[in-house]
Amino acid sequence: MKLFRTSDGTALYYRSMGQGDPVIMIHTIHMNHTVFEEIAKRISRKYQVILIDLRGHGFSDKPLRIDFKQFAQDIKELMEFLYLKSSLLIANELGSAVAMDFTVRYPEKVTELVLINPTASNEMLPKERLFLKYAEKVRTWDNSEQEKFFEKHLYYSKNKVRKFLKSVDNSAELLTEYEHRAVDQAFQNVDIKELTTEVHKRTLVIAGDANERVTPMEAKDVADLIPVSEFCLFKKSGVYPFVEEKERFLKTVKAFVEKSSKASV
Repeated sequence: MKLFRTSDGTALYYRSMGQGDPVIMIHTIHMNHTVFEEIAKRISRKYQVILIDLRGHGFSDKPLRIDFKQFAQDIKELMEFLYLKSSLLIANELGSAVAMDFTVRYPEKVTELVLINPTASNEMLPKERLFLKYAEKVRTWDNSEQEKFFEKHLYYSKNKVRKFLKSVDNSAELLTEYEHRAVDQAFQNVDIKELTTEVHKRTLVIAGDANERVTPMEAKDVADLIPVSEFCLFKKSGVYPFVEEKERFLKTVKAFVEKSSKASV
């Protein structure tokens, strides 16, 4: 485990694997770097992959107050610590908001963006919106019954995702109420829609067709708002296209990055 201490004294967990051009992977709210472990090993065959636990998440420190812009500041400082001039960013769900904010603040440090199931809405967190949609039906059920029900509205390959999630640390369960609230408030205090129009880097938006937490239509809206973007729908995926359609995901990202390389020659 490697820890990096930011300028404000916050300890952040990160991992680096592989060699080559850098790829920084950014997880979503109340998740951590382990969600990318499996796909990162594949990407690291050709690239240097950096996984990070955002402040308030995973093995990183859990401040009781978090300003959304601190996520981007943390990544900038980590890049400087690792002597990285610029990087491809791959971000999942609300991690996409962090990636876009970083790109707007530090455009010289970003080559391209890959956003997985992004949303431009932050009026309510994605998980809360999905629960509200079916609350009348499931509100009295116990947690295991609710989880089984929501699987049908989140994943295409339920068994594959169920197996995958066993390898992902459920660090959010260990958060105190105050730590949990600090993270929620940070993500709710940003205008994601405004960010999308200010991103001027080539962006690939990937959406899972079976995902009701962040619908393909929401992800397409993000792609439409970003000036230079491509949209790709994964019809046999939901929340985790990089798990449910791993080989297609790798090929799609590879083609996107290679297109940038050819254009710059």
